[in-house]
Amino acid sequence: MRTVLFAAELGYGFGHVSRLIAVADALEPHGYRPVFAVGDVCETFPILGHRPWPVLQAPVTRALPHLAVTDARFKVGCFADILWFIGYGKVEMLTPLVRAWEHLFSHVRPDLIVCDFAPTVTLAARGAIPVVAIGDGFSQPPSTTPTFPALRDDAPPQVTQEALLEVVAAVQRARGRPAPPTLPSIVAGDREFVCVLPDFDPYARLVPPRTAGPLRALPEMLPTAAPHGRTVFAYLSGSYDKLNAVGEGLAQAEARGVAYLRNASPRTVQAFEKIGIHVLREVLPAAEFRAAVGRARCVIHHAGVGTSQDMLALGRPQVLVPMTFEQQLSSDALYRFRVGGRLRQGVTAEGIAAAVRSVAESDDYAERAQKAARSIADRNLAPAMPRIVEACRALAGDA
Repeated sequence: MRTVLFAAELGYGFGHVSRLIAVADALEPHGYRPVFAVGDVCETFPILGHRPWPVLQAPVTRALPHLAVTDARFKVGCFADILWFIGYGKVEMLTPLVRAWEHLFSHVRPDLIVCDFAPTVTLAARGAIPVVAIGDGFSQPPSTTPTFPALRDDAPPQVTQEALLEVVAAVQRARGRPAPPTLPSIVAGDREFVCVLPDFDPYARLVPPRTAGPLRALPEMLPTAAPHGRTVFAYLSGSYDKLNAVGEGLAQAEARGVAYLRNASPRTVQAFEKIGIHVLREVLPAAEFRAAVGRARCVIHHAGVGTSQDMLALGRPQVLVPMTFEQQLSSDALYRFRVGGRLRQGVTAEGIAAAVRSVAESDDYAERAQKAARSIADRNLAPAMPRIVEACRALAGDA
């Protein structure tokens, strides 16, 4: 039996690990043994804890000031800024991270690695273990450009990309490994798949088309338009610092509905229940999730790319409260479809209430959401999963 290491080094929430779980489910029937290494074993426990697979803590640095890469206040101008933040700016910081991954590889002894948002994994495994790198448009940036393209103009680079490449080259020389020709080339792996609709690739206007389509088939459009009334489905993080404001806003709007509040405190759960929002204790299976969305007039979420794609395909208006720069980029994509509203800065109870009322009291959002869902369905995009499985089996010597 071949062993596959599924590694998610960076990121926030369930999205990156959920993609890896989907690939693991697809490979396991072919005789592969999944082992997971994730950046936060506690955060991902709700979706990995019931699985029979070993789950290890991924090597990540805590030496830098406490400002998460995913924090919207950390202005990411390009992917190189993320590399700088996680330790690529100094040989003495990158070396122990690479060595830690090497030790993890020695312990797991994988025949193949499948990773998502894991640049140090692709660097550490380079030339030693075959790697399939998957991700969305943000977490899997272009790997064939001379440098990482800039994503925004209002964020000066933390350091030059040439300086980062020198650090990487020094670490590789010390390991007796070839230096990568360019900084972007370290994220490529042996095969790479950008598993996202082209609309959600933030690099779409900067590089040639590169998306492989959604990882799995998108959910089918809901057969009916959004019901009338202030009914909501909320999918939010329990650590969101504006979560109480969202709850207060729903109360002001006299909204009712269902929420999944990932890792929320009992006090927060009680507060939402008190205003008439039923809080789910576990992630819903796909069919039940679709049904819950179908009963809602609008969906409130952080604009994670997976949720954004699914809600767009289902045909429901959305109220977006992005927490991170990556989510801001996804909210920009959704905003272009005009299927709802977004609160990017200064989220207040009053703002949430106004957004919910606006969506609930206008048929325009519902009609545009249905139109967008039909346009997505008409593309008839093939999922990327079969090609990923084929690539995994070929690299593992099984095809």
